[in-house]
Amino acid sequence: MKGFPKDLIDIVRLLENNPLKSYRELAGLAKVSPQTFIRRVKELKSQDIIRNVHSTLRPGSLYLDRFIVIFKVSKLEGITYLELACDVHPYTAQRNRIFGHIYGLYAVFDIPKGSFDLLKDFLDMLKDRGYCTEYETFTSQGIRRFYPQPFHKNITDLDKFDLEGYYAIRMFNTKEEIVENIATSTPDFHPIQLLIMRDITTDMRIQKSELSNKYRNYLQIPEKDENFYSLPKGFRKYIKEFYSTSRTENAIYIDFKKKYNAITKNHVEYYWSGFNRKYFEMFITFAYIIYDISVAEKRGILNLIQKERPPFNIYIEDLGKNLILSLSLPPYYQTKFAYMMKITYDNFSTYQLDPFGYNAVKYRFYVHNYDLEKKKWKRNKKWMFDNVVGGIDEALSNNQFRKVSNKLG
Repeated sequence: MKGFPKDLIDIVRLLENNPLKSYRELAGLAKVSPQTFIRRVKELKSQDIIRNVHSTLRPGSLYLDRFIVIFKVSKLEGITYLELACDVHPYTAQRNRIFGHIYGLYAVFDIPKGSFDLLKDFLDMLKDRGYCTEYETFTSQGIRRFYPQPFHKNITDLDKFDLEGYYAIRMFNTKEEIVENIATSTPDFHPIQLLIMRDITTDMRIQKSELSNKYRNYLQIPEKDENFYSLPKGFRKYIKEFYSTSRTENAIYIDFKKKYNAITKNHVEYYWSGFNRKYFEMFITFAYIIYDISVAEKRGILNLIQKERPPFNIYIEDLGKNLILSLSLPPYYQTKFAYMMKITYDNFSTYQLDPFGYNAVKYRFYVHNYDLEKKKWKRNKKWMFDNVVGGIDEALSNNQFRKVSNKLG
């Protein structure tokens, strides 16, 4: 972060390492007044350097299955069509462009359990239309690790970091393994909880009282102006009932707090501060899919960051017989790691990911996937295929490639 004053760098460091602490607490750590700290934060936000605190929901606890899909294309315009298709599909969780020796798209779908056939129909349709030449699917086993280490410290810290030693020693530490909390059926969600999940995926710092007032104010919105980003259609009667004048303010607050805490405790997998990557240069993000990996090696890699967190961004996910390992490293260390992979494994694929702008999208939780009446995820052909195809065709007929609001760092 060359050119930034030291006090601003210190604030960035505090926000990265303490995403949910109050600004008053962080001001104390920075040894400045709360007013000064808030003013500095606003300055960094105005320059689009720092963004909100984002969170990711745990699919297994929601009774959802995660599938990772690698799309390959022969023509670059195919990527644009694939992005459009992912934007339209209701259960897309994430997408990134792939470039290098292979061009295409890396996508993550969190779908209702038992609905893979409908996802496959969707993927086959994309291939039949020529949007991709081929695709490969991987099934998550519900065990993953993620650690978004501060960007601006990486190069300095890595100069003193023994990458080879860390990987070689830690990969065989198989004592610990965290298994995801898997639901046995679709949880019973109140509409308020669906809204909470929608909003904390892009802003987890927002106070519970502020969030509750936000939903109460939705009742002032005319029905014709209801939309996903404010009051979703079909939610009005439930919000009106929750904030009924027959209930005391204390009862409403306690009920809201209870619902909020149930979501954050049971369904939030991890959270991190969002930053604009263009200010943290010299990092390359690669994803390695290791095929037919032994159980001992897989458990060892999954435990890499359990006791000693490395000074770089790392993501690991168990894919059954396979495993995905993604790291963001400076070029020199990425090269060293590539050689280590080649020496260690006989069968793996390497993908370079584009993490910038709309080429990398982490989607908000989509509340309409949940049937409020049946209290189940929608998993029928109309919802997961027919409506998606119709949405793609409508966008194409209007030459409208939809951009999803995204400010994830």
